[in-house]
Amino acid sequence: MRRTPLLSLHESLGAEIGDFAGWASPLWFEGVRQEHGAVRDGAGIFDISHMTRTVVRGGDAGKLLTRITSYNVSTLKEMRMKYCLILNEDAGIIDDVTVLRVAGDSFLVVSNAATRERVVSWMLEHAVGDVMVEDVTESTALLAVQGPASSKHVSEWLGEDVSGMKWFSGRITNFGGCTVLVTRSGYTGEDGFEICILCGVKENYVKIFERFTGAGVKPCGLACRDILRLEAGYPLYGQDMDERTTPLEARLEWAVRLDNEFFIGRDRYLELERVGPSKLLVGLEMEEQGIPRHGYRVLSRNDDTIGYVTSGGYSYSLGKGIALGYIQRQHVGEDVDVTVDIRGRKRRAKIRLGPFVKPRIPKL
Repeated sequence: MRRTPLLSLHESLGAEIGDFAGWASPLWFEGVRQEHGAVRDGAGIFDISHMTRTVVRGGDAGKLLTRITSYNVSTLKEMRMKYCLILNEDAGIIDDVTVLRVAGDSFLVVSNAATRERVVSWMLEHAVGDVMVEDVTESTALLAVQGPASSKHVSEWLGEDVSGMKWFSGRITNFGGCTVLVTRSGYTGEDGFEICILCGVKENYVKIFERFTGAGVKPCGLACRDILRLEAGYPLYGQDMDERTTPLEARLEWAVRLDNEFFIGRDRYLELERVGPSKLLVGLEMEEQGIPRHGYRVLSRNDDTIGYVTSGGYSYSLGKGIALGYIQRQHVGEDVDVTVDIRGRKRRAKIRLGPFVKPRIPKL
C-alpha cells in the first residue's frame, strides 16, 4: 500500500489505519461518533492526500480540459473551481473531479484515488498542442478543515479573514517556502476549506496539521468523512458510480453543461437523455433497525426486487441507517415505501430524493 506523507503522524496519534483505494489511510482517531460530532458542531481536519492531484498547464490546457470534462473550462475564472465529470465515449462516468484555474493557463485537477491511472492516462491520451499534464500527488499533500468553525480556524492560521470567500473559490498563500492553495470546498456537507500544499517538504505538512489540532480542531478519519458525505447525499466514485454509470442514472445531470459542445461522450449523453434512464440513484432512509450495506437488495411492497444498495452506514445525525442505491425508475418517488433485505430480514425504508441532512454551504 502507498503511504500518505502524514501517515507516521497519524500512527503516533493512535489512528486506526486501513486500506483506502490502495493507500494506507487513517480510518478514525478517537472514534467515528466523536469525529462526526466535531465536524457538525465545530471543526475537524482530514488528511485526504490519497486523492489524485494533477497539474495541467500550457496554452492548450483549457482546450484539453474542456474536451475531457463536462464543463467549458475555458470560461472558468482564475481562482474559481468547478465540479464536473469525465465521461467516456458511451457517456459512462470515468470519474467526478474538481477543476481549479490557478492562474492563466494553469489548472489543478483533483480526482479520486481509485481512478488515478485511468484519469491521468486519459488526459495524456487526449493532450494535443501546448499542454503539459503532471501528476503531483506524490510531491504534495491535501488537507481538509471542515465544520461550522472552519472559517474561524483557517482565518487564524492565515492571519486574514476568509469568511467572505465564496464557495468553490480559492487563494494562494505561502508557508515555509511552500506554495499553498486554499479553496473553500469540501465533501462533508458542512462549510470547509481544502488546503493543497504544493511542495515535497513533509515537515511543513506536519506543521500545518499540528497547527490546526493544537488550536482544537479534531483529527478525523475517512470513516467519519464517509458518513458525512452519505448524510449530504453525495455519491462516492467506485461505490455509487463507475464507468458503467451515466450522469442521468446517478442524477448528476446538473454537472453536465451542454453549452460545452466539445466534451467526449456528449453525443451519446444526448441520445440517452432522450430515452431516459431505467434506474436512478436515490437515498434510502431506514424506518426500522438495520444498517443497509453495499449489495443489499431493495424490494417493493410486493416483494419484487427493484434495486440494490451501493453504499450505506449509520447516520449519527438521524440516529438510523441510511444508504444510497439504484432503484428502477418507475418505482422512484419521495417517501415511497420499500424494504431492504438485510441478511435475510426485510426492514422497512423510505426513498429520499434529496439529502438526508441539508448541506450547510455558505451562500456568498
